Amino acid sequence: MAPAALPTELVNLLALHSSFLTALSLHYAHNGTATPVDLRDLTVSISSVWQKRRVTVDDVRLCVGVLGSGPDGVNNPFYLSDYTGGKLCLEIRDDYKFSGIIGALNEDALQNMFMESLDHLWRAWSESHSTTKKSISARPIATPKRRNRPRKLDASQSTIQPFIDDANLPKFLSQLPHASITLCSSAAAVAPLREKGRKRLRDFKDSNQQGRSQKKIRESTGKENEPLLAQPQSQPIVQPKITEFASVRKSNLLDRILAKQAAVAAGPTPPSPAELQRRAALQRSEEVLGVLTLLAASKGPGPRVSLSMAALVQNVQGSIRSPLSKDEVLKCVEVISNEVAPGYINVVRMGAISSVVVNNGMRPVDVKGRLSALGVA
Repeated sequence: MAPAALPTELVNLLALHSSFLTALSLHYAHNGTATPVDLRDLTVSISSVWQKRRVTVDDVRLCVGVLGSGPDGVNNPFYLSDYTGGKLCLEIRDDYKFSGIIGALNEDALQNMFMESLDHLWRAWSESHSTTKKSISARPIATPKRRNRPRKLDASQSTIQPFIDDANLPKFLSQLPHASITLCSSAAAVAPLREKGRKRLRDFKDSNQQGRSQKKIRESTGKENEPLLAQPQSQPIVQPKITEFASVRKSNLLDRILAKQAAVAAGPTPPSPAELQRRAALQRSEEVLGVLTLLAASKGPGPRVSLSMAALVQNVQGSIRSPLSKDEVLKCVEVISNEVAPGYINVVRMGAISSVVVNNGMRPVDVKGRLSALGVA
């Protein structure tokens, strides 16, 4: 057959298979033949190459199915696998991964195999329907005229088989084989485990639902083994099973957990990060205040002593037992100035420069009592 003389439907089918091989060659060039090809990615690539319409999984199944249905169908290197979870992949049989037909994905050989398979399927379908349809003789391929005279017919040129019958062509295309999809061996191995897990989940949901419905018809006394509520005279009393008691116990546990969460949500809110920093500064304020007093005494007598903030931070960090960061020292000085000893320590800021002024005349007497009043144990 000459592809240019075929009907549009068959030309599109051949172009689809050619685009399928081109997209597959690009994938194998980047990922190798050992990597399964996800059909979700492959169909997008085929659509970009073909540029006719959006390619679907059924189109790929058609290409692989026709390729394996001809006289050389045993040489079809492709098969489809189901990896579960909606993932379908195209794979190469182990015998063809390193053969010449797949080494660089010989597109010409595979395309010729596809055309031979299509011819074989057409002949088989024509023979099976020869008793019910009118015989259509083969016609030579139409040739263009040149200088108002037809060219001589080449005897070696192939002839078109009865594809031109518009009534038979849709029937033939509709019955073309599609490749089957087999479950992947690794997915088949874990399938029993997944089914077992799904069964356990269904049983748990069913028991939980039965427990809630059983709880609605029981008296709310908190006891699990109490008899059922009084039922009408016409219905016999059904003795509850042990499994029903277990389901009620599960639902009671869930109710207790939800009640505990509600109680925690209704309780007092936890302290904010700023409040936690304030409490930590109050706990260290007595020790930092002692360092400030010693630094003020080392400056000599006088009612007021001024200390730079940078020098104060270094002296405090080098004098106390537990290490403090610069921000923690500044927070301690701020808390002492505002809450512990407001008149004794004052922070003076002039632009980007800050200093600490110690007023010796207002030195606090009972620091521990002041801290106790502020809530520091």
